[in-house]
Order: sequence, then structure tokens, then C-alpha cells
Amino acid sequence: TINMFSKICLFALLALVAAKRPPRFPQDFRWSSAGPVRGWRCTQIIEPAEPPQTTWRDNYFCQHPHTQDIVMQWSYAGPIKGKKCVHVREGSDPHTWKDNF
Repeated sequence: TINMFSKICLFALLALVAAKRPPRFPQDFRWSSAGPVRGWRCTQIIEPAEPPQTTWRDNYFCQHPHTQDIVMQWSYAGPIKGKKCVHVREGSDPHTWKDNF
């Protein structure tokens, strides 16, 4: 019937709206040096070898909440086994940034 067809179409439309698209770089990502971005999925970027006065402890890399979650992780001790990793280097910083991914 038409009523049943309308319900099926509405359900399909709602499913499409709820489906999250893959994130696009750079527009679906943000860097914050002042804590996590409210409402976004954020990963803290930290290097424990950094002295407290360098203010690295409030740095976050965030992904837009309306995109598919890529499950970001940060490692300050080498690549994460089983993950695709990007080597992050801070050449001007002497505090062990050579092994961050």
C-alpha cells in the first residue's frame, strides 16, 4: 500500500541521513592547542618527555563528529602495531619527537 511504501521510504531516508561519510582532509580535522574541541572526537597529542613549561599537554588533533570514526590513536613510543601510522616529527624540538606516530 502507499502508506507502507511511505514508511519504507522514510526509513531509508533516515538511514541515509544517519550514515556517516568518510572524513576529508583538511576540512574535517582540527588542531587545538587549548584542549579538546567541544563536540568533536579528539586525540591528545602528548610527549611525556616534554617539560611542563612547553605547554604540550593541552594539544589535541580532532575529527569532525559527523564523519566516520577513523579511531585515531597517538603514540609517543613508536608505531602502533596493526595500524597505519603517520610519523610526526618536530625537528626544532629536542624532547624525543623522533618516535612519535
